[in-house]
Amino acid sequence: MQDSPHGVRLVVGDVRGKGMGAVAAVAVVIGAFREAAEQETTLEAVAQRLERALARERTRQDGIDAFEGFTTAVLAELPHGGSSDGSDDGIVRIVNRGHPPPLLLHHDGTLRTLAAPEPALPLGMADLGRWPDRATESGFPSGATLLLYTDGLSEARDAHGRFYDPLRRLAGRRFPDPRSLLGRLAAEVRRHSGGGMTDDMALLAVRRP
Repeated sequence: MQDSPHGVRLVVGDVRGKGMGAVAAVAVVIGAFREAAEQETTLEAVAQRLERALARERTRQDGIDAFEGFTTAVLAELPHGGSSDGSDDGIVRIVNRGHPPPLLLHHDGTLRTLAAPEPALPLGMADLGRWPDRATESGFPSGATLLLYTDGLSEARDAHGRFYDPLRRLAGRRFPDPRSLLGRLAAEVRRHSGGGMTDDMALLAVRRP
């Protein structure tokens, strides 16, 4: 998460791959995001900077540590101030690169999935095709909470092989603050999986006051 002249910008990603190459990819994405979030005027341009940074990293690596995976990522932007129509309600812009879509939890328990209208390839897969990044814009009303997560949440399995479903588990519920939401989610997923999660899980929640 980083504040910028263009709004608060966030990223959650998931590197697919192993070894030192994957570790390097994480460092590259984080470093490129911090720089691009401050400098680029659009969220689409931030995504393109991440793409180029990973491409440069790929050319530097060779041997057994070469990074052969890809990175799914979702970027979000919360512009400063209210919406463009002058109301108090804000907006959130999303660019999704093959990542689980963010969830928007309204203060009354209503739950929305902020899915991209057109699927896009993860970062690091530009060799397979190029589609222009297009940010989608959604309302972000007062009291709502934006939840970004990796598939370590949605693909956590119980003893019978059933996935944890955040849509079903969170619909209709209210949480006093983002910290409570994240704490409850983490505890529920641990119980669901019996403490034996096979994938890392990252969660990020932001509430509009």
